Amino acid sequence: MKLIRELGKYKRYGIGLKEEADKSELKEIAMFLFRTNQEILKPIDPNNPEARWVEKDKVADLLNYRKDKEFFLGIIDKL
Repeated sequence: MKLIRELGKYKRYGIGLKEEADKSELKEIAMFLFRTNQEILKPIDPNNPEARWVEKDKVADLLNYRKDKEFFLGIIDKL
């Protein structure tokens, strides 16, 4: 895996039960662009058991949280 560049940072609250904002936890999320030859994904985080490759034009449709979607749409041209 090779780091291409940092894509930026943003802040949002954590996600609590029932997908509501957990205002006790403000997160700063940093995004990076990497290049890899790996095709098979093997997630090891039990809280995030699914991983899949997605065409960049379809990513925003899969994001559930407004801040995540806004950030991604703001950097899609850098990908």
